[in-house]
Amino acid sequence: MDPHVFTYSYEDQFDISHSATPEAPAEYPIHIHDRYEIYYFLSGDVTYFIEGQGYSLNKHDLLVINTGELHRPIFNSSGRYERITVHFRPEYISSFQQKDYNLLYCFERRKLGHHNRIDGSDIIDNHIDRYFENIKKYAMECLRESDLMIKTYFLQMLVSLNRIFAEKKTAPENTMAYDEKIVGILDYINNHLHEQITLDLLEEKFYVSKYYLCHLFRKNTGVTVGEYIAYKRILKAKELLIRGTPVLETCHAVGFRDYSNFYKTFRRLEGVSPREYKQ
Repeated sequence: MDPHVFTYSYEDQFDISHSATPEAPAEYPIHIHDRYEIYYFLSGDVTYFIEGQGYSLNKHDLLVINTGELHRPIFNSSGRYERITVHFRPEYISSFQQKDYNLLYCFERRKLGHHNRIDGSDIIDNHIDRYFENIKKYAMECLRESDLMIKTYFLQMLVSLNRIFAEKKTAPENTMAYDEKIVGILDYINNHLHEQITLDLLEEKFYVSKYYLCHLFRKNTGVTVGEYIAYKRILKAKELLIRGTPVLETCHAVGFRDYSNFYKTFRRLEGVSPREYKQ
């Protein structure tokens, strides 16, 4: 086993994995999570796309990705690919949230696809790498106090990331060139999921041929317009179902005209029906 590789999970609230492969995969599917993600890049030749923004990554760069952001790595060449990823639910840290301090500040105080990247020099200067090392140490030793110590170091990591984010968020973003029109379309879709959204409507609203729009959208996001809308509607539906919203009401609240289409889309993306998910 590669000595760098490890995994650790705590119930269904927190998991961390350090992965390394001698060759980067040819392709990685676009995806979205119902948990927050921290992605710590260690090696490879990767451009990471988040909501239409492309981040060219260098060693020790770190990405913060919230629950609503569609994302995907693009591998520019083969070679060793190494990273550490953290996924966690708010419940994992909820008892430490304070009225005047939000531990999720760097995840939530951003527009989708903006200011996801924290520069590697800031990660090293603020010793974020050491938090990962300490978490790994306790994860691998499996001591009685390991769960507590891992959470302690993770909380310190979040505080440090928030501090860096607060200082740097007004600085120019280190992203690849992206299409402003696509960013506008993404914003529109995310703000109008409850309404009917068609290619004809987007063509008229953004003054671009729907055929060119489809080409441009897939080039910038990795998915079609229809797939993106479906992902986002089902993500919103899951939030509503968890809050106790009735299934049929949820169906209409996220822009589906009929339950049959909602059911098929939900089951295709989640593997269970809306009613099963709600239960």
